[in-house]
Amino acid sequence: MRLHYDAEADAYDELYSDEQRTKYELALRRIVFSGEDLVLDCGCGTGIFLEKVAGSVQFAVGLDLSPKMLETARLRLGQISNVDLVCGDIDFLPFSEDSFGHVFMFTVLPTVNTYWGEAMSEALRVLGRHGIMTLSVPKKETSGEKLLRKLSMNGLEPGELIDHDTTLDYIVISKKTQNR
Repeated sequence: MRLHYDAEADAYDELYSDEQRTKYELALRRIVFSGEDLVLDCGCGTGIFLEKVAGSVQFAVGLDLSPKMLETARLRLGQISNVDLVCGDIDFLPFSEDSFGHVFMFTVLPTVNTYWGEAMSEALRVLGRHGIMTLSVPKKETSGEKLLRKLSMNGLEPGELIDHDTTLDYIVISKKTQNR
């Protein structure tokens, strides 16, 4: 996976930035940040999302498996001081429990019909008690209902499902359940 994204890093924005930006904008229209929020962007890629939220939060962390993607993100983010980038695996997040108020996972998880590995349990572990998780999952081979059911089984209160005709993904904004 790392090699795939390292090879794709130089062309990633040209190929996917329009789709990604559309998903970010759809989600961010529904989320209100406080200036004290700590945000984690799992699979941050070239840093487009981090660039969008940096001015609205206290601190944002982008995590990606690909050093080449992170290199591109560093160039994009330049001198933005409240963003840090970490090379790591979403199945083994290098953060303490309850570290973040918001966790974002855009186009990181495969379809609902596949095993999500440790990614979801790790994301929930680092998400704060009253945290919000926003994620996108490809629409192919699934339905919004199946996605909401799977999220509920994984410790998230079924949230707002965004099924916009301009994206290839469902976007879901959910809260962490109280028993997690």
